[in-house]
Amino acid sequence: MNNQNVFMIGWEYPPHNSGGLGVACKGLTEALSQDQTTIQFALPYHFSQGVDHMKIISCVDPTWEERLGQKVLYPPFASYSSDGVIRSFVTAKDSLSPEKLRLLPHSELEQRVQEYARVIGSRSGSIEKHTDVIHAHDWMSFPAAQTLKKKTGKPFIAHVHSTEYDRAGLNQGNHFISHIEHEGMTQADRVIAVSYYTKSLLVNKYGIDAQKIDVAHNGASSPESQPNPGNHHFAQKRPVVVFMGRLTLHKGVQYFIQLAQSVLASIPNALFIVAGSGDMYHELLLTSATRHLSASVLFSGFVRSEQRDTLLDRADVFVMPSISEPFGLVAVEAAQRHTPVIISKNAGVSEVLHGAVALDFWDLDKMTTAIKELILDPNHSRKVVSNQLNDLEHITWGNAATKVKQSYLRAILGK
Repeated sequence: MNNQNVFMIGWEYPPHNSGGLGVACKGLTEALSQDQTTIQFALPYHFSQGVDHMKIISCVDPTWEERLGQKVLYPPFASYSSDGVIRSFVTAKDSLSPEKLRLLPHSELEQRVQEYARVIGSRSGSIEKHTDVIHAHDWMSFPAAQTLKKKTGKPFIAHVHSTEYDRAGLNQGNHFISHIEHEGMTQADRVIAVSYYTKSLLVNKYGIDAQKIDVAHNGASSPESQPNPGNHHFAQKRPVVVFMGRLTLHKGVQYFIQLAQSVLASIPNALFIVAGSGDMYHELLLTSATRHLSASVLFSGFVRSEQRDTLLDRADVFVMPSISEPFGLVAVEAAQRHTPVIISKNAGVSEVLHGAVALDFWDLDKMTTAIKELILDPNHSRKVVSNQLNDLEHITWGNAATKVKQSYLRAILGK
């Protein structure tokens, strides 16, 4: 059964994405569409951009729109997007990013996900006729998928890109969201985890049967431009160390500031760049200032596309000290730019990017040493880059799509 019809339920899609979830949805759907898979992709907002490889369905409750009024909830995009993109995203009204959604009061959070489920459920008749399997991405979409499964009898795949335990830094986090995740995975016919690290969390923290979980590591799309590691248009003659990601607890960005202080003690001209936005931004600024690091630790804000590539090209070292990272696609993007990468052992990407330097996120002494070695020893740096490039040959969305289709078949056949 090669040709499969899939109804996917997402929450974000580029260019209206706040992080890796939207990027992963784009890469995976493009690869699936090239492998005889027909996709309808539901979003909780109006999407006006053209997408060639699948049909995007805007599932918006008109009464929700009237009640909420028009709001712009992604202000960081304003400086990086065209007016057309901003206008089209304003028409999404109040479609919160996954990170902002989980911070809502319980009652409003429940209302958002249930409204999405109700709107999608109202389309069950047409969906049933043209669907072999329902594929939902992360907890925001699970209630909608459960509703569709009940109405259509079609098998439901729960694709876990992150868990509430990850987002809360391996703590309990939001109990309501954890409950949604548990219920969704329990009712799903199959569960897809983005790494074996995530699979272990699903088994140990949520009690999901390991036999029910398939692992499909994320892939990486080809870079839009060729790597230019000699691109030294800024910070000339200064070694540059980069963190890139959301400024939240589980990303370990607080450790990056500590690493900066340690490395600067012996390499005082090093420059540390924090690229991203998030709820820890002001706290990190204050920490940097009180430690007298403001001249050596720069905060660039959210970056994408050309700015991201330029920064990664310039970096002498990329560091991802996550407390808990289901995958960590940005580490692959750094490797694509020929930048040596240091990653946390608590990151799913360590299972496929073997050439990177993998260390415990809490072992700041070893991380400090690793950063200094990559800065001071060009031969060591080149060797790490070479090993990473060998790994990249196997980190593809095509490989991910093959594993996802195998999961579809198991769900359809009831295995």
